[in-house]
Amino acid sequence: MLYHSIIVIAYALTATVIAVQAPVYMPGIEPAAGYWAGGVFFLICALVHDFIMRHVERARFQRDLQKMRSDLDMAESGLDRFDNILGRLAGKDGNMDSFAAEMQILRKLLKQLSTDQKPREKEAEEEFVLSADAEVAEEREEGTKDKEMPRNSSGPNEEMLPRDEEILEIVRAGLQENKVDLYLQPIVRLPQRRTLFYEAFSRIRGPRGEVITPGQYLTVAENAGLIGTIDNLLLIRCVQLIRRVRQRNADIGFFVNVSSRTLNDTAFFRQFVEFLDQNKDLSESLILEFPQEDFDNATEATQKNLATLAKMGFAFSVDHVHRLDFDFGELGKRNVRYLKVAAVELLPGRPGLPMEIHPDDLHEALLRENIELIASMVEDEDTVIGLLDVEVGFGQGFLFGVPRPPQSVN
Repeated sequence: MLYHSIIVIAYALTATVIAVQAPVYMPGIEPAAGYWAGGVFFLICALVHDFIMRHVERARFQRDLQKMRSDLDMAESGLDRFDNILGRLAGKDGNMDSFAAEMQILRKLLKQLSTDQKPREKEAEEEFVLSADAEVAEEREEGTKDKEMPRNSSGPNEEMLPRDEEILEIVRAGLQENKVDLYLQPIVRLPQRRTLFYEAFSRIRGPRGEVITPGQYLTVAENAGLIGTIDNLLLIRCVQLIRRVRQRNADIGFFVNVSSRTLNDTAFFRQFVEFLDQNKDLSESLILEFPQEDFDNATEATQKNLATLAKMGFAFSVDHVHRLDFDFGELGKRNVRYLKVAAVELLPGRPGLPMEIHPDDLHEALLRENIELIASMVEDEDTVIGLLDVEVGFGQGFLFGVPRPPQSVN
């Protein structure tokens, strides 16, 4: 505004000079004609100035409009990308409540990661943990076939394995950089060998692309108080994967190992229940698995927690089964739907596991309670033939597939 005022004043002063000096320099002109000449000059200058300024303003407006359109396009593109991210995390059903629950757990895990830098004893009993013990036990027995030798194994490649300090650094870096990966191992229906379930395992990628298995990092991570963070990220990954898979195949189920420490910790279990409650539509696809030792030693509080999950519709699996003298009716009431037994223990001619019924009646007794046997650690075709003779419904092991990333699983 000041700029325009100065210009107008300059035009007015120039017009005044013309009006006053025109009769002096041109004696034949009347004074009134000088004033007219000054007025016309001022009017022409004003019109030219207005024309120029309108042109400048129009050009400036067009530049601003073009920039606004560009910014709007970038914003829309950003919103599309953000929407795609949320879509992948929350699923095509748009379950943002479950996404918020996941973010709440992730914030808790990141807080644990930033504070759990020293070995803990009592605090470890209060962690929100999904146990990887089942996977470790299987890998230690079959690790050579999977070409993943456990850290404590003896062999010619032992010197090539990283030291504890290096593994701990890899674990921490993997957590901070989101390099905890989900691996899946198929569980097949016998005799068709159709994959109906997957068991979820965890792997951590190192800085050079190497894969660190639980057989290598478990002890180190436990001593550093990081195992709960690892396995909880695995749970969230598994839930996210189930959402995506259900869009193509709702019949596929996923087994996830859960430690009794999770159920015994009141604060974490409340958060655990809230998280699963937000995802209870996945109850038919997510099976929570416990070792038999934890299941046998479950406290009254743990049993109540299991009952809460059962009422929400989640089924249970008991693995590392070393005896079968269960009350199958009680198992059915507690919503146990699967028992995992080492295949070698189920073959005909074996002494068999302790049980209160005749082995020939086992299949019928389980069937009455809607419980299925899963033979684990199946390694060869002869074992499959033996399992069919005793009517085992499902098999799991390296014969049917090793743990692999979801991208490579059909």
